[in-house]
Amino acid sequence: MKALLIINLITFVCLFGATISLADTTPRAKRDDRNTSTKSAQIGFSTIIVNGRALTGPNSSAQTRDGRLLIPIASLARALGDAVSVSPTYQTISVNRQNGVTALFDFSRRQVSENGSVVLSTSNWGAIIFTPNTEEIMLPVEIASALFDVSIRFDRQKNVVLISRGIVGAVTNQKIERSFAELYLAEYEYNLNRYSSANSLNLTLDATGRLGDGRFHFLVNSSSSSLYKFSPRNFSFNLERPNGQRFIAGDFGTGSSLQLLTANIRGGLASSTIGNFTVAAFGGRSYSGTFARDVNPDVSAVPRSQFSYDTSVFGVSVTTKPFDSGTFKPLTLSAGAIRFGGVSRSGTAASTSANFAGGRLQFQADFGIGTFKGKSLNDQSVNGTGIAVDVAASYQVARNLAFQGRYAHVGTNFLAPQSGVREPSVVKAAGASWSPVRWLTATVNASTTRQPNVTGRAESFIATAFAISPGGTKPQFYISHTQSSSRSYRKGEFTLVNFSKSFHRERLFFNATRVKNIGPASVNAQIGTAFLLNEKNTLEIVQGMGSRKTYNGQAEWRTDGLFGNRLNLTAGVGYSYAQTSGFRSYEKLTASLNLPRATSLQISYFQNSGGPTVLVRLRGSLFRKHDAPAYLDASQGTVNQYGSLTGRVYQDINANGKYDAGIDKPQSAIKVRVDGNRYVETDANGLFSFEAVTTGEHKIYVDLLSVRADLTLLNGGSHDIALQPGNHTQLDFRLVRTGRISGRVWLDLNENGKFDEGEKPLADVRVVTSSGRDTLTDADGYFVIGDLAPGEHVILIDEKTLPEKTKAGLAPRSMQVFPGRETGDVDLAVIMIPAEVKHFGLKTN
Repeated sequence: MKALLIINLITFVCLFGATISLADTTPRAKRDDRNTSTKSAQIGFSTIIVNGRALTGPNSSAQTRDGRLLIPIASLARALGDAVSVSPTYQTISVNRQNGVTALFDFSRRQVSENGSVVLSTSNWGAIIFTPNTEEIMLPVEIASALFDVSIRFDRQKNVVLISRGIVGAVTNQKIERSFAELYLAEYEYNLNRYSSANSLNLTLDATGRLGDGRFHFLVNSSSSSLYKFSPRNFSFNLERPNGQRFIAGDFGTGSSLQLLTANIRGGLASSTIGNFTVAAFGGRSYSGTFARDVNPDVSAVPRSQFSYDTSVFGVSVTTKPFDSGTFKPLTLSAGAIRFGGVSRSGTAASTSANFAGGRLQFQADFGIGTFKGKSLNDQSVNGTGIAVDVAASYQVARNLAFQGRYAHVGTNFLAPQSGVREPSVVKAAGASWSPVRWLTATVNASTTRQPNVTGRAESFIATAFAISPGGTKPQFYISHTQSSSRSYRKGEFTLVNFSKSFHRERLFFNATRVKNIGPASVNAQIGTAFLLNEKNTLEIVQGMGSRKTYNGQAEWRTDGLFGNRLNLTAGVGYSYAQTSGFRSYEKLTASLNLPRATSLQISYFQNSGGPTVLVRLRGSLFRKHDAPAYLDASQGTVNQYGSLTGRVYQDINANGKYDAGIDKPQSAIKVRVDGNRYVETDANGLFSFEAVTTGEHKIYVDLLSVRADLTLLNGGSHDIALQPGNHTQLDFRLVRTGRISGRVWLDLNENGKFDEGEKPLADVRVVTSSGRDTLTDADGYFVIGDLAPGEHVILIDEKTLPEKTKAGLAPRSMQVFPGRETGDVDLAVIMIPAEVKHFGLKTN
């Protein structure tokens, strides 16, 4: 009995020793670092600042236990907007981040993974207590950094732990006070055509902006034959409001949805949306097309070429889309009426229209009826009721086959306010296009036009075309032939042939035409080549010949991108010869210059036997609001919801978290981006501005490639903001001088923490910091981690990159990084994992 008791006691001791051996795998040199006794633990508390905001409330402070920094995971998850769940049984912590990534910390496996992929593995994590209350769980910074994908630094001087996912910056919001009117863009275009005996000038002003809650567009066009005196030809002012209302004043065209009521008038139009209907009313004066001197011979001072606004026009229209869904959703119906009266014609008409724009079928059908009085274009008297019908359709039978057709009948008594518009005619047209393969296309079109109730030959034509366009450097071929007839000639023909072939630096082309109307046919042909001399220079030579011994030719040189891609030049000489006119030569020169403020100047000079001709075109911007395209392309309702975003990029010299003039250094030419697709560069004061930003969530970040190499953005380079409608948001980006950490990783065979002779450096080992930076060791085991913000960083070895049966020999180390300096001699030892020792009890009989 006594012997049995002794045997059992020995067995118990052996089993207890085996348990200790299995549980404790910490290197002997560092076992005292473990926090195994709360009595001996030295606990300190530090404030946690997450993305610029300090955590408050219970369990919101970081704790330092025996030199190890611990973070409360529940408070951190709430600050970041993540969801955290803990399993004390399996000793796992799961985090569902805002971006959809699921991260898992498995204590038994000593790993952190993201969506199942291991991102960090190490065994020196010390004692972690998995309590049923998630609020009480604390994790070392190296685990929290990988688990939450955050940057963690410790400012020991201020006793704060800085945690960020994105940039920490001061963000302020204020309501934008907008004026009643605002100009987005004002542009001009000036054209001067100076001939040997006359001048022609044209000036156009174009402006777009906001008036109240609507967007306006203003256009005015002036012309003159004098160099100094301009007279306005036409102008228009268009205002659109978000509620669908529209107002137009000046010169405009009516009846956009009713083709049979179209007229060009000088007056006003107002339209509004009422339910599913758009109602419009317009009125003004139109020119009938009759010359002022023809109407009143007494006004001999008025040039014959000057039109007179001699016809009053009034009308209304209604447009609706009756179907919100289904097959007929693309159907638009319109109806309207017009009344006009002038010295040469008058009338009252009504019209309806149906427009369908489906996937395969598209058609437009218009019908009009009215009573009219006056004279038509062929000087026939009109007095009575007239009708007009115009139907056009196209149908895509298959991907490579389509048909088109049109029938229009304008009766002899149907008139428009303007002469030459919708005159009596009957039009029949049809066409087809076929493309059996991508590079082959064939088309045929035919039409006839005649006046109703008029005998004789109609105006008719039929045209066929055939094109081979394989693309690239393969030959391209095009041929078309048109047969026509009219009252003037019984038969007319026109044939066109084009051929071209591209090589590496050369392009050959050939063109030929044959025209026959009245008299003998005329044939002309041209052959030419274009040489790409280099990236900026091209030379083109063309020689032509034709019937009755006519010849022509030209040589033209073009150069692009001179003076920083601002100047383009074209120069050429040419000649022509005919038996009737003899030999004639010409010279031409064109220069295009890009100037500041989106201004371009083009000057063309042409000299021939008739004298010199100078053409000048100047286009530019009088005013351009920043991000003007955003204001012009979006609907006015969207524009009214825009907010603005401004800020500054600067080097925080005194590291106090705010810009101090005279101390901190603004950073110019830094690219700041919004959502990756828009960017601006900071000015000399480090300021940037986005004026037209849509409401909602946006990512604002600095392009690190534009930042000086020795500077780094504190806590990353991006910031997520929620922009409110009509608000102005301001945020700054702080830069600081960078520091770096360097050291060596080796296999510490004797576990003394020193690199001894005969011990082996380890290559391709991943070294990680709690601020999210990492690197691999080189062939000699050395590593350097740069671009680190000043402060204390925890540095450790990712054990999944270590050789088999080895592990990190030291607990994660806290290293201080200083601006513009290197913290060196950071030795990270790797040791062998002790062989597992198993103890077995004595077997008894």
